[in-house]
Amino acid sequence: MNIAEITLKTTPEEQINVLMVDRTDKPKLEDLKKAWKVSEHRTITDKTFLPNKEVKDAEGKVLKTKEVNRIAMPVQKYIVNSAVSFGFGNPITIQSNAEEGSQEETVQKAIEKILLQNKFNIKNRIAARELYRSTEIASYWYYQKSEPHEDYGFPCNFRIKLKLFIPWKNDTLYPMFNEYDDMVAFSRGFTLLNAEKKAVEYFETFTDTEVVRFMKGENGWEVVAMEEAGKNPIEKIPVVYGSQEETEYEDVKYDIERLELLLSRHAEINDYHAAPTTFIKGKVTGLPQAGESNKAIQGGPESDMKVLSWDAAPESVKLEIETRLENIHKFTKTPDLFRQVKGLNQVSGIMLKMLFMDAHLKVQEKAEIWEDYFTRTFNILKAYVGKLLNTSLLEASNRLELEPVIKPYMIQDTKEWVETLMTANGNKPLISQQLSAELSALAPAEDWIVLQAEQESEKTESVFGNPTSL
Repeated sequence: MNIAEITLKTTPEEQINVLMVDRTDKPKLEDLKKAWKVSEHRTITDKTFLPNKEVKDAEGKVLKTKEVNRIAMPVQKYIVNSAVSFGFGNPITIQSNAEEGSQEETVQKAIEKILLQNKFNIKNRIAARELYRSTEIASYWYYQKSEPHEDYGFPCNFRIKLKLFIPWKNDTLYPMFNEYDDMVAFSRGFTLLNAEKKAVEYFETFTDTEVVRFMKGENGWEVVAMEEAGKNPIEKIPVVYGSQEETEYEDVKYDIERLELLLSRHAEINDYHAAPTTFIKGKVTGLPQAGESNKAIQGGPESDMKVLSWDAAPESVKLEIETRLENIHKFTKTPDLFRQVKGLNQVSGIMLKMLFMDAHLKVQEKAEIWEDYFTRTFNILKAYVGKLLNTSLLEASNRLELEPVIKPYMIQDTKEWVETLMTANGNKPLISQQLSAELSALAPAEDWIVLQAEQESEKTESVFGNPTSL
């Protein structure tokens, strides 16, 4: 369907009004950026939330205002980056029904080459980070005319490119769905600077039949030319859209705010009690000089002196800080390894799996978003291969089934794993001596030839003896 059929409007102004779907359910980007940037947290910027301390004289008159300690922490970044690392620490792999030597395998290899040239694994981590901190992301797969090449395994005159539409960089995303939750159009609003350094508004719309760019000029919205605009050759919307309701840290944002306030106030208490306070009773007749060793303070017969010390912080404050930290890790399924492994004498492979259990469960939850995201990506690339790059592979592209495989990041306890396998096979070697030497990475593979020669020499000497010793 084209834009006129979808919107039932004829003028660009009316069409854009329809395509700009309601976004009131999305969080405000300005608030998200403040939460992400440590220097914008309330403990730093809000003098009402954490007021400065007034210094008063005996009569209660304010002499000056003292700046208090203001502590903010990048907890939001820690939560998001941990989720990205566990979900995409390992590259996404592809499971397919292609048989060796078939046309389907040719299509799959072309798709894998396209993904490699577009740094797909890197872009996946970027996309995940944007989704988790701004709740939505989109990737646009487009084609460019090029010199003839065979990079995809066959001759063609096009290259497939990838561009991420990122709300954090002021891309406003407008996906339009029908009553069956099928996307019928996707639009993007953004601004660019013209030659006079003035911001110009643009609006792009993608459907399964066309790609159109609008520009807002002095006379309102009008259609403008763009390199890849016009008829859509793959008959699919070339955009993949992913979204979630909230940021990764939404459920613990008040815990984070309270924790920063507690730490800021506690820092003030520490500063106040850092230097010892001396209580003196009676008359002091002599004080030691600065730098004097074996210091002594002299006083009258009735005088007394003691140093007041703050033996311990209030247990209630300590308890609340620990509770807030626990809530942050527990409700965001973010491992707290430094606290969890404390006191453990030995960390085994099973123990690591237990420590990472929450993080791996979170990866499985996110698979609801990402498996659909990657499946749609593969379908778009299959269409490009069969309908644009090499039309003789169209039927093979339709037959090919690609399924993404997401493997959570995990630290491997290789020793325990090998011992388990050897126990299962009767304590026999699992790999050859040559392969074990190569896996050590202590020397190049060619060094194995030298090692073999040395071993053969030792065998010869053990049988016939060393001639030089005769």
